[in-house]
Amino acid sequence: MEMQGITYNTTMGLVVGVIMILVPIFLRTALARTGRTLSGFGYAFVILGLYLGATGLHMTLTWPLEQIDGAFCCAVDNVTFGEPAAFYGIITLIAGFAIIRGEDRADRGIRDFDLVATLRPILYVAAAGGVGLIFFAIAGLHFGQWRPPAVEPIARMLEGSLLEPLTVFTMYFGTGVAAMLSPFALTNKKVRTIFICITWFIGMMWTFLGFTLFYGHVGFFPFPFNEPVPHPTL
Repeated sequence: MEMQGITYNTTMGLVVGVIMILVPIFLRTALARTGRTLSGFGYAFVILGLYLGATGLHMTLTWPLEQIDGAFCCAVDNVTFGEPAAFYGIITLIAGFAIIRGEDRADRGIRDFDLVATLRPILYVAAAGGVGLIFFAIAGLHFGQWRPPAVEPIARMLEGSLLEPLTVFTMYFGTGVAAMLSPFALTNKKVRTIFICITWFIGMMWTFLGFTLFYGHVGFFPFPFNEPVPHPTL
């Protein structure tokens, strides 16, 4: 009998993409010094980080995940998806609170908001995790975990093709590289340009994947749920 594993990574993938798209926007806004408050970004990161961290922790601690026949990724989703989601979700949450606190202290005249001093220590932690993401990218490609599952409505169209494995590899690898560059993007203009380009592009990839899963995961459930009768005869 087929089992239904965790499929709420639908929204998790979208949240990852939104975070990565927001980061360059936040960075450009913060460095422009227009005088506008950054608290809105802080609250956005808190909301996104809370969701990603909570769902990532649940996925990580739910062991073993119930498996779906033909879905190769599910066997290691705890490790390859749950753990990075929990790790970066918590980092995003803490960064959001740090931004809010820094802006509050600046508004009250206690201390100017120092972007580097506030975020660079947190980004060093993110950079360490980026190394792990690169190894995940390589391992997933090597061990065949990035193959499209035949039971997923959209991904199965790429069954037998290298396109999806290479796409997922690129997303993990690119996210890892962006994380490793992040501490230095605050002060080095060349690194910042590379960081913004990578983060924006990979963020769009995660967002697009998340949108496709909003359709695909509805049809991911085992029989009889994947063969609904639209208008049953009473």
